Amino acid sequence: MRLKTLEMQGFKSFPDKTVISFDRGITVVVGPNGSGKSNISDAMRWVLGEISSKNIRGSKMEDVIFAGSQKRSPMGYAEVSVTFDNTEDDGKIASMSDYDEITVTRRYYRVGESEYFINRKPVRLKDIHELFMNTGLGKGGYSIIGQGKISEIISSKSEDRRAIFEEAAGIAKYRYQKQEAERKLDATLDNLVRLEDIESELEGRIGPLEKESEKAKKYLTLRDEKKALDLALSVFDIDTAKAESGELEKSLAAAKNSLDRSDETLAELEKRDEELFSSLQSEKAESERAGEDISALTEKIFEGESEIKLAENDNTHLSETVMTSRGRIAEKKAALSAAEEEKKHCLEAVRQSESRLAALGGRREKAAAELKAQEDKINECAVITGELTEKYEQAQKDDVEAKVAVSVAESQREANLKKCDELTVELSKHDEDIGMLDERINRAKEKISGYDKKLGESDSETGKISAKKDELIVLSRKLAGQKNDLFLEISQRKHQISNLLRMEELLEGYSRAVRFLMTEYRAGNITDKDGAVPKIYGPVSQFVTVDEKYSAALEVAFGQSLQNIIVDDEDCAKVAIAFLKRRNAGRATFYPITTMKGNPVSGKALGIDGLDGYIAIASELVGCDAKFRGIADYLTGRIIVAKNMDCASVIARRLGFRYKIVTLDGQVINAGGSYTGGSVSTDSQMLSRRAQIDRLGAEVTSLEKDSAETEKDIAENEKAIKAVTEQEKTALGASAMIKTLRDAESTQMQILVSNREVLKEAREQIVSQLSQLSSLAKREGENADECTEKRKRLSEEMAATEKRLCDIGREKAEAEKRAEAKKTELSDCLIDIAREEKGAEMAQNALSAATEKYNADSDDIKALEESAAGAEARIAENTARAKEITAQISVLRAEAEKINSEKAALSERSLETERKLTEVRAKQKEMTHSRELIFREYANTEAAYKRAVEKSDKLISFLWEEYETTYTQACELCGERITEKTRRDAASRQGKLKSEIKALGDVHVGAIEEYKEVKTRYDELSSQTKDLRQSKEELLSIVVSLEERMKEDFSATFEEINVNFGQVFRALFGGGSAELKLTDKIDVLNSGIEINVAPPGKVIKNMSLLSGGEQAFVAIALYFAILKVTPSPFCILDEIEAALDEVNVDKLADYLKNYSERTQFVVITHRRGTMEAADRIYGVTMHEKGISDVLSINVSEIEAKTGEKPV
Repeated sequence: MRLKTLEMQGFKSFPDKTVISFDRGITVVVGPNGSGKSNISDAMRWVLGEISSKNIRGSKMEDVIFAGSQKRSPMGYAEVSVTFDNTEDDGKIASMSDYDEITVTRRYYRVGESEYFINRKPVRLKDIHELFMNTGLGKGGYSIIGQGKISEIISSKSEDRRAIFEEAAGIAKYRYQKQEAERKLDATLDNLVRLEDIESELEGRIGPLEKESEKAKKYLTLRDEKKALDLALSVFDIDTAKAESGELEKSLAAAKNSLDRSDETLAELEKRDEELFSSLQSEKAESERAGEDISALTEKIFEGESEIKLAENDNTHLSETVMTSRGRIAEKKAALSAAEEEKKHCLEAVRQSESRLAALGGRREKAAAELKAQEDKINECAVITGELTEKYEQAQKDDVEAKVAVSVAESQREANLKKCDELTVELSKHDEDIGMLDERINRAKEKISGYDKKLGESDSETGKISAKKDELIVLSRKLAGQKNDLFLEISQRKHQISNLLRMEELLEGYSRAVRFLMTEYRAGNITDKDGAVPKIYGPVSQFVTVDEKYSAALEVAFGQSLQNIIVDDEDCAKVAIAFLKRRNAGRATFYPITTMKGNPVSGKALGIDGLDGYIAIASELVGCDAKFRGIADYLTGRIIVAKNMDCASVIARRLGFRYKIVTLDGQVINAGGSYTGGSVSTDSQMLSRRAQIDRLGAEVTSLEKDSAETEKDIAENEKAIKAVTEQEKTALGASAMIKTLRDAESTQMQILVSNREVLKEAREQIVSQLSQLSSLAKREGENADECTEKRKRLSEEMAATEKRLCDIGREKAEAEKRAEAKKTELSDCLIDIAREEKGAEMAQNALSAATEKYNADSDDIKALEESAAGAEARIAENTARAKEITAQISVLRAEAEKINSEKAALSERSLETERKLTEVRAKQKEMTHSRELIFREYANTEAAYKRAVEKSDKLISFLWEEYETTYTQACELCGERITEKTRRDAASRQGKLKSEIKALGDVHVGAIEEYKEVKTRYDELSSQTKDLRQSKEELLSIVVSLEERMKEDFSATFEEINVNFGQVFRALFGGGSAELKLTDKIDVLNSGIEINVAPPGKVIKNMSLLSGGEQAFVAIALYFAILKVTPSPFCILDEIEAALDEVNVDKLADYLKNYSERTQFVVITHRRGTMEAADRIYGVTMHEKGISDVLSINVSEIEAKTGEKPV
């Protein structure tokens, strides 16, 4: 078995989910004091079943839950899970061999509840203890050595050292079995003494109970006889009342027939009245329609006359239009003649322009020939000019060379002088640059100061953002706390629902007979004589529903009948009763669906519907399946629910105390006037359970909705944290940017300082160059004078050539002047041609416009002629329409006269119908008076009938209230019926029975069952006492056997550990001696263990004389001696080498390496030597006060890459 992972959440300083993985070899945990390192070993000890808060450095178990910090709220629970690899044969847990991994989880809630899991399945703490027994990991094992605990192995009393040796010897399991056997033995002895006492007590009770039982049986016989007489007399009286009500019912039926006949006659008269009234209304409506028709015809006649007038007006207008169109046609024809003349004039202008263009073409050709002759003269002059120019240019070239030489000399001299000036200027510039650099250096210093200020502001802004982030983190933790609280509330309510459902399932609160019957029925043990299973539904309470606010009232209204059982029919009830009788399981009442029919009253019929405080008839507040409605009406249909006792009293008096009334808080006014009330227990109410389950379910839904909202808020808050984190990154980036700019400015300032020094050196060089350039300028002046004389000779030659060039130039200019005149003449000719072409184009455009105008006038004339023809056609059409409308008006006037005659006839018929309607209404009035007399007779008969029914109902209520028996059941139970003759004798016998029952005095009916139970219990106790005596002997034998096995195993292991202890001690101390001794070799199982050691060169008489480091080293030697005999799968060692020097720490590290092949070591340390032996290092830090973080370093990987260990 190998340790794989340790997962913590909400445990001490680890609020967030933290997973630590363990590899083979040595895992070292480091970190500063107070960072939470030791909480890792506490978590391992706690998850393996530690129940002492002191052993995990706490005052109470609640201390293991994260208690909160300045920025995070406390958590509601702590959870730790440890996972083991169970695939290896060495150390494999046999009981879990089917699992490759074993995960043990422990969860503790702040409310004090604990949960334990193995591979996510709920278990007991005892199961965890048993799982790790004899592995060194169990309670009292040696796999976990806490901080400061290593020396306790030495400093403890010799008796207290046994636990670690027993765990190593593997006898812890046997000791546990022995303790369990002794505990069972003690319990057996206690039970035996208790049972013997009870047996003696029961033996003294059997005699008196037997006498009480006989007396009770006699009472039951008399009571049953009295009940039979009561039932028979009640049945007789009910039959008499029913007979009376039957006669009255017949009279009521006769009265009802008379009333119905009167109603039929009245209905016929009303129908005749309605027919006549309808006919009258129809005639009036028809007359009104005739009037409307006459009005419509009159309106049509008026409209026709109007249309005729409109046609006449239209004709007049159209005649005017025709005359206007004729006048415009004449005007357009005159314009058409003028357009044709304009068209001819434009055509003539076009012809003249074409003739002028031909003449101008001849002038243009002549001018072009003269221009060509002048251009040839110009070209000849140009050739001569070229020759002279070439000569002149050569002279000029020589002059230029001389000039260049002069210029070079002058320019060199000037250049040197200029260079001197430039150097002077440069010298001045250097002085300015040095000053400017001084200014820039000062400005750079100011900028650096500004950047420092901005950096401070940026750091402040970053701090604000970090504070906001911290607030959001606090809110996140608060929301997590709310989520945990909601989880606890949901769990509590679900637990309540589970309990209520369990109570419903187990029929808690029901009588023994009901529970027994339903249990046997569900098991299929109830059958009739043919082997068929009867249909038994269950108690009434399970098939009715009520609103929770009425549950108290209806619980009282139903009373014990809630426990009574609903069955399909009478045969099912008989089978169930026979089964109870046969199994002697008590009594129960059954409600067959086929016989239970209620006769509910209504508040309206009783006249209490509007009374203050009246709620409803109880059956109206009961919900159930339709097939159970008869039973619900039977049980609650004559019970009234009122608001309170005052309202109930008013209603009871109003009804003459004939009905049972129940208030909302469970108080009762019984039929007859008695009052029942007081406090009502809500613990065992059956009707309210389902309502409570529904209410709790709704609360769970609401809480789950709140939990979902909290989840949403958590998600939004996480989003906000992410956004703020981005802002924080941006702010940090800005700070980094400002710092970068500051560093850049600082670097720039250094560059400026360097440049200033360079400029100062350059200035010194310029001063030296100025002296050299002054000498060179003097020599260049002399060279310039020689070149000036040469230029004078060349200038005279150039003047002669220039004169010749001027003459040729004049000739060329005259030729060019003449050529220019010809060009002007040719240009003028071209302009005239262009002007004439433009005139021809305008004449052509005018011709086109004249043609278009002529065509437009032709189109207008055609359109006007068409318009005149259309107007003449419409005049003819209007004249024909006017004649047609005149004929229609004549027809409409004849039709109006006809309708007027029909309207007069309708008026006469309406008068006749009104007369008949008056006669019918007179007969209606007479018949209504007759019906009122018949209704009075019917009402009196109905009242008498109700009184008879109420008398019968009261007798039936007596049967139920006194015996919980229905009339049908009473008829079946009463046997021989009482007649009018035998009623007096029956009543006399009834009185005698009452006297005999009274003479018996106080009777304890339960004595019969009590005697049976006591007798049965006495017999059972006698049998149990015998069994316990036998168990006692068996347990004593087991204890002796376990002790022998423990002695053998402990002695063998102790000797082996003693040998190893001496060897390890000498190896660690470099010599000396060490041994273990039993203080009592006879009583091996209870003997103390002494440790005797002698380091090299020392004689130690008492372990307390050793130094702290020596004591710790001795304890470590003993620890390794135990591991050598019985290796633990893993060991967690918390600063066991704190008291050792560096040399001994190195020795311990070597031993850890040697043992790490078989055992995983998790070492919490501050010592470098231990760290160097590590295969993996975990660092524990506190980035926030009170909250631990874990960082992982794989030493092997880093060593492989770098060749050095990261220590």
